[in-house]
Amino acid sequence: MVNKMLLLLAITASSIFPGKAFAIDVTYISQTRVITPYWSNVYAVVQAAARDLNINLTIIEGQGHRIYQAEVIATLVGATKKPDLLIFHAYKQNAAQYFNLLEQAKIPFVTYSNFTDPKVLPADRQLGHPQGKYKYWLSEHYVANFQGAALLVKSLINQAKISQPQRQKPLRVLALSGDLIMQSLERSAGIAAQIKLEDNVILVQDIVVNWSREEAKNKFKALFSRHNGIDLVWASSDVMALGALTGAIELGLRPNKDIFIGGFDWDVKAIAKIKQHQLSASAGGQFYNIAWLLVQVYDHFNNQAPFTSQNKQMAAQYTVIEQSNLAQFEQLTTMEILTSVNFYCFTKTYTRLTSYDFSMSNLLKQSSGPDKQHCQ
Repeated sequence: MVNKMLLLLAITASSIFPGKAFAIDVTYISQTRVITPYWSNVYAVVQAAARDLNINLTIIEGQGHRIYQAEVIATLVGATKKPDLLIFHAYKQNAAQYFNLLEQAKIPFVTYSNFTDPKVLPADRQLGHPQGKYKYWLSEHYVANFQGAALLVKSLINQAKISQPQRQKPLRVLALSGDLIMQSLERSAGIAAQIKLEDNVILVQDIVVNWSREEAKNKFKALFSRHNGIDLVWASSDVMALGALTGAIELGLRPNKDIFIGGFDWDVKAIAKIKQHQLSASAGGQFYNIAWLLVQVYDHFNNQAPFTSQNKQMAAQYTVIEQSNLAQFEQLTTMEILTSVNFYCFTKTYTRLTSYDFSMSNLLKQSSGPDKQHCQ
């Protein structure tokens, strides 16, 4: 199977800021099986960051499968030329296996995982902290799915309450989850926790619809009938939110009046529906995450801000786009922004700051320059 490994892209670095540093060889193993709009954005952003940062980047499709990924890592370990750094989404079922391989091969690696949370792994399979037992495990990063889920449902609730100020009945929320892997479970936990904090809101059901637009449409219509109505639909992806929207319209419901629907990913079609007052919100920004990580990798290898055991974990936060901030953030959802943003401007090597500012506001600020030659 590894012989069929798909090397999507190898970027030879050519930075517009000459003489900053030597080129770094980084390999990133993605989770994707197919190139969805979301993953197209991830690749476009990380490719742009690699060029700006003088990083030779190789992207490998991990097929979203832990066994395949383990075989890919074994191949990299056995290669004559090894990467200076490996980035991958770690699976808890066999993490120790490839952690040991990478440690023995002395290949530095950074994971997208949350293994330092003792609840994630069984007591007999704890991995400790980066730069602890595994010295070449430089850092751990994770997406704040719990936070994003809470933000999204809070936006939907607020919009519904503003639209229906005289309402006395509880708002009924339907959650459409993608699957039962950790990311989805974290999002489900986030929406459930936020609803417990809200007045006059109930979660009627959280159901898996397998990231399918058609399945989301059909299950929404069936559950709308079963629960005698749904007021809010929280979906774990914009694709599923769009499916629920189609189902709602087929039932004669008026979007943003009778029902409020939102999802994740800043999908371009979802943003268009927000603009048309059809969808209510989309949580996103996470397709910039690997690029932000490359910024930190750059600083690490240039000894400006090395990964340390004290700064071992960073959470990437979500931003919710809704009607109230659409004009401000819409440009961040298209790849045209990459023509004016230079990711070197976010490095501590350039800013000389003690902390990073990866906020969407700062991204907008950097995009306001005349070209990539100028930091704002």
